[in-house]
Amino acid sequence: MSVGTDPLAEAARALVRLGPDGLSGPGMEEFAAEVGREHPSRDLYVKATAEALTACGIPEDVADEVYGNFVWTHFVCKLLMTADPGAVIDHALASIDLSELVASVEGGGAAILSGFHYTGYPLMALAVAMSPVAPLISKARVDVLEGAGGEKHSEHVVYMSDRSAAIRMTRALKKGRSVWVMLDVVLPSVRVTHAGFLGQRMRVGAGLGAIARLSGRPCTPLFWKMTGPAVTLHAGDPIPIADDADAEKAEERLIQDFVDTQSGFITANPAHWLEWYAVLGESPRLRAEVKQGNDQIWARLAKALD
Repeated sequence: MSVGTDPLAEAARALVRLGPDGLSGPGMEEFAAEVGREHPSRDLYVKATAEALTACGIPEDVADEVYGNFVWTHFVCKLLMTADPGAVIDHALASIDLSELVASVEGGGAAILSGFHYTGYPLMALAVAMSPVAPLISKARVDVLEGAGGEKHSEHVVYMSDRSAAIRMTRALKKGRSVWVMLDVVLPSVRVTHAGFLGQRMRVGAGLGAIARLSGRPCTPLFWKMTGPAVTLHAGDPIPIADDADAEKAEERLIQDFVDTQSGFITANPAHWLEWYAVLGESPRLRAEVKQGNDQIWARLAKALD
């Protein structure tokens, strides 16, 4: 297929021309539908999501809506962020209300900020990264941050796969700087634990509890729904590390308490969580196959950025 005839590349070019306006409206819907049809892992993602929904007592027909949110998040958001990072970040800061988070940090001090991978999480992560809170962030694209401000942002980003990640986060918290961690997607190199979630066991990253114990700072749960032009980032009550002589049990309890906050939100808003297959035993394989499909789509969309 030649560069000029790939329908995905052509649809991507049309979306890029819209700038931040492409995050909503007819142009976005047409592009998302095209990507959704072409994604090689579509059936796998929808089937696995439906299976996980059913296991958790939620109607399986929600899976199609989850898939739509997945496509919008991974391809609409990220394409526009890459094409014009400054404009999209300005849009995110103007449309996302971060006042609850700012008030929480100003009133209670630095915290481990954590939510699950909800619809639009790249936009939310960047808005938080560029906000007055400015945490050390584990989920952000350095190239987009640099494209927005023309400066190096590596000192603001930490990769959980790095051995020094926990140390950097602990030091940041002790110095009064919040950190952003998302633990529902477990990378192959990250230590894993399990937590109860809607009657199931799900794999989660194990580091959050240790960082809380070593830094002495609580975990503040975050929630949001991107369903319209205005979005509010909600900050729950900070969860402190338990005063327990058994450090391992205290860490596990903190993680479970955090997951419980997320499960309540997800029960009421099931279409907004994109990682439902985390509750399935074969989640590492499923996630790897979906990522493979993502990479194939991105290889075609990237032509629109030449």
